[in-house]
Amino acid sequence: MTVPTDALSQLLPASGERLSVERDGSLDDGSALCDVRVDDDMVLQVSGERIDAGDSARHILRSRLSVQEQKSAQGNAIAYADHAAVSLIKCRGTYVEEDISTLVKVLKPARPNEAAMEKLIRGYTASLKKQQPCKRAS
Repeated sequence: MTVPTDALSQLLPASGERLSVERDGSLDDGSALCDVRVDDDMVLQVSGERIDAGDSARHILRSRLSVQEQKSAQGNAIAYADHAAVSLIKCRGTYVEEDISTLVKVLKPARPNEAAMEKLIRGYTASLKKQQPCKRAS
């Protein structure tokens, strides 16, 4: 997945030698998880899942990570704070009424940064939309 590298680098630890990414699952199967490590420390986690339509990004961020102080963007399709963010892509059609939820969270020793988190979730969501995730692979 293509993401804004400048935003990502502002969230990752300042020192570190090796970046690795491990992915498990697929949105076609319902959920996917991606762990980002710097050296041997997991510093960023991205999870995506298909959910029933109707939830909000703000509610997901509040209920999953207890983030009370948050901002929203793109007509409430994105909610973010300095250490976490959620985006929703609405999938509507003849036989489908679901959303794709993406949750990003930074873990220590990563660096919380509200502006970088907003830019990262916007960029990630734009890249995901280009892959047309509402159309499941056959």
